[in-house]
Amino acid sequence: MKWKELLEHMDPLLPADFFSYSFGISSKMTEVPDTSHLLDEEKFGSLYLSWNEEGISGKAIIEKPFEGAFFPDYRKGDCLEIFIDTRDHKKSGFASRFCHHFVFLAGEVNGIRAEEVSRFRSEDTHPLCNASDLIVSIHASKKSYELSFQIKENALHGFDPSQFPRMGFAYRISRFKGKPQHFPVSSERFELFEHPGLWASVSLT
Repeated sequence: MKWKELLEHMDPLLPADFFSYSFGISSKMTEVPDTSHLLDEEKFGSLYLSWNEEGISGKAIIEKPFEGAFFPDYRKGDCLEIFIDTRDHKKSGFASRFCHHFVFLAGEVNGIRAEEVSRFRSEDTHPLCNASDLIVSIHASKKSYELSFQIKENALHGFDPSQFPRMGFAYRISRFKGKPQHFPVSSERFELFEHPGLWASVSLT
């Protein structure tokens, strides 16, 4: 295949493809940087994070009303996906046992509000967290909703900020019958959980 033909078959590059991201969080809520303009996405939500020895907490402020939630087809509805690598292994070409994929639904579905849905290679498999280690609450109005969450330390395999004061991080916010919002890379281009090397680096200060 000639170079011209090869380039014609490639997905177009986005500005976000040329950047790596890093920021810090503390015990106080810190807003996650916005990359929607670099990913050519509509911004309809903001995410805030904090941490302590008990785990990771956060809240998503969504500037649209809640319309519907689904499980296991959670991306069809309103939900927040959080991706965390407790060791921030940037050179890893796959999801290690320290990587996590959590889903928080904006509405309860058959008793489910939050789940870990991580899928590992066989040699890295370990039990997924208990649902009781994931706490979520929703405050909704006619025009928007706020999703607050806590991921307890027990749910985060390898979480040890005293020895590893950094984590890999990404998110996806899905909305009913609409396109999603991401940080820092798009799941429309990459299967996020399979590419932790593309996640942002977050210092636990």
